[in-house]
Amino acid sequence: MRAIVSCLTNSYGRFGARGAIENIRAAGLEYLELPIRTAGAKSIFGDEPLVTTEASTADLTAVKSLLSDHGVKLASCNITSGNPLQRDVVDITKHKLGIAAEFGVKLVVGGAGEADDAEQLSQLYAHLREIGDCAATHGITYCFETHPGICVNHRYMLQTMEELQHPNLRINFDTGNMLYFNENIVVEVGLAKVSHYVKHLHLKDSQGNPGEWYFPALGYGGAVDFLQVLHIMRGCGFTGPYSLELEGIRGEPELSLAETQQRIIDSVETLKSCGYFD
Repeated sequence: MRAIVSCLTNSYGRFGARGAIENIRAAGLEYLELPIRTAGAKSIFGDEPLVTTEASTADLTAVKSLLSDHGVKLASCNITSGNPLQRDVVDITKHKLGIAAEFGVKLVVGGAGEADDAEQLSQLYAHLREIGDCAATHGITYCFETHPGICVNHRYMLQTMEELQHPNLRINFDTGNMLYFNENIVVEVGLAKVSHYVKHLHLKDSQGNPGEWYFPALGYGGAVDFLQVLHIMRGCGFTGPYSLELEGIRGEPELSLAETQQRIIDSVETLKSCGYFD
């Protein structure tokens, strides 16, 4: 089965989800990871959200029509909302799961959260199980982001997954975030350790320096072996989605749509050379 290669619409920066939908086919892809944003929350990318928690049935129908008009499919939705330790974040997440279900996706990406002590950790686990139960009612698997907290690296991921033991809670492994949030990490080793829990994968490049916002086109950072990533995941039967996430380089001039599109095209070419489309 051919792997699904997708693109998180954040990769289009200020041009947002609409820009991604209108241009992704020309970059060689047909799948997207669509964010469902929390209404009123400001985007760090400066884009206008296409879908929020206040979306009406008519709004969702319009987005579905836009996708259909451009021949684009959704591989997943991104419903990152904050720390699920907080009750309001759990409620927002459950609402977003319902919206994601309207699009027919089977996978979403969201935060696993952080806890400061054993009591908070116990509460966080309870909240995550609640999210997992809600995801299950929609036929969705909730995939934990590689963010600070209980899924910041493979060691914490393993501990978290073994503790939760929930079939609708899995991992979204982010190759760039592993390097951004951790020191002395070998991405490919970490991936191999948790590959059996990975149901969604963010492909992100970097130069390998912790805390450095340097996420160029795939293959242009040098710290991630995308060929090895493919071999590891094929070895455990994973067929995607592999979702491109290009967040740019801190301090660089604002990119035009053409420059943004070129980074997507360059990334697709890198993945083609590695065999992702074979």
